Amino acid sequence: MSAIVYAKPYKLRAGALALAVHCVFFALLYFGASWKVQPPQGMVVDIWDSLPGMETAPVPVKVEPPKLPIERPKLDKPVQPVAPPKADIALSEKKRPQEKSKLMKTEPKRQIEKVNVQAEQKRQEKLRVQAEQKVLAEQRAHAEQKMIEEQKVRAEHERARAEQANIVAKIRRNLKAQLEKVEPTKVIEPVKSAASLKADFELAEKKRLQEKFQEAVKSEAKRQIEKADVQSKLKAQAEHKIEAEQKAEAEQKVQAEQKAQAEQKILAKQKAQAERRAEAERRVEAERKAEMEQKVEVERKAEAERKAEMEQKAETERKMQANQKALAEKKEQAEEKERAKQRVQAEQKLLAEQKLLAEQKAQADQKAKIEQERARAEQKAQAEQERARAAQAAAIGKEVAEYKAKIIAKIRRNIVMLPDIPYNARAEFDVTLLPGGMVLNAILVKPSGSAAYDSAVERAIKKAEPLPLPPDAALFNNFRELHLKFSPKE
Repeated sequence: MSAIVYAKPYKLRAGALALAVHCVFFALLYFGASWKVQPPQGMVVDIWDSLPGMETAPVPVKVEPPKLPIERPKLDKPVQPVAPPKADIALSEKKRPQEKSKLMKTEPKRQIEKVNVQAEQKRQEKLRVQAEQKVLAEQRAHAEQKMIEEQKVRAEHERARAEQANIVAKIRRNLKAQLEKVEPTKVIEPVKSAASLKADFELAEKKRLQEKFQEAVKSEAKRQIEKADVQSKLKAQAEHKIEAEQKAEAEQKVQAEQKAQAEQKILAKQKAQAERRAEAERRVEAERKAEMEQKVEVERKAEAERKAEMEQKAETERKMQANQKALAEKKEQAEEKERAKQRVQAEQKLLAEQKLLAEQKAQADQKAKIEQERARAEQKAQAEQERARAAQAAAIGKEVAEYKAKIIAKIRRNIVMLPDIPYNARAEFDVTLLPGGMVLNAILVKPSGSAAYDSAVERAIKKAEPLPLPPDAALFNNFRELHLKFSPKE
């Protein structure tokens, strides 16, 4: 089993496109689940048991149930993925790996921030839907309670009407019985006949009973009017109560809107904090880069100064030799002019000059030897540094290969093999890791031809979290993007 690690140039673009498609899909699902139809409005029907009589009956109060406002949930616009900048073909080969490594470092942070923002938006939408459902349930319960109260009022009106009819019938029966029980008194006057007296008495009695009946009807009408006044007062109280409940519902709605605004402010504050954190990280990265550039510049200046010093030293030696040669020539010319006069002195002087030249030459040779030894020591030190650097690179490569083998072995131990998987199946995955060994994503780039084996390998990659990583954090860039190959025969 082997593992190949390399970076794909279009992976960021493909990830952004997949994220946008998922956002649109979740928005469609939410809209389909939260769409509701407005329920039909309530209706109040007045049923008459009998036709109204002579008396005035109280008119039943019709109270229409309030319309239930149903607010459709507002769908937030899906977060548009940030499109990666197009690669400039004219960039040099030196800048291209730096930009690629910078994108690889910042891309996981951006994806994590996007995931956090989407999770916060989903949580806000869920809270908004729950609040709307709660308001709708309260409004339905309030409407049902109002309908029950209206039914009670109608029943009370029917009962009052029945009592009124019973009272009128009872008064009529009593008056009729009194008319039947009345007997004519004996007539004393001798002038009128018995028949005329009886007719006068019956007329007077009938007039008295009619007056009594009219008084009873008037008193009953007055009582009904008072009862109607009481019922109108009760209706006014019920309307006042309904108005107070509507006002309370409006206040609750205002509180819910204030709460939603507060949550939006909190979300905006969190987003601003995330942006400030990202800005601070970018600033630290820029400072680190500037520090490294400054260090390189200092080293370059030191190298230039050392080179200039060596050149100046060599130029000084050449000037010294030229001066010595010119001095020797002048002396030789002077000796040739004075050779006839002072040959012995010239010979002694020549011997002294030769001795001085020999000493100067010995000093120059000794100085050149010292310079050669110093240069040889510097070359030896540079060679030692190169060997140490090569040994360190070999140790790092060995450690990277060892931990890659551990990662593959751990994933392989978590693969659940099924009996119908072909022996020559081979699946390739691109795995992106986070610090700590957690798997950010695992993408199947080359299927093995067996969907069961591909799914088993993908589950094993997720199950093997956290994957083993070296303790040195500087080696994490070697494990950020892994290309892994798996086969049952390996």
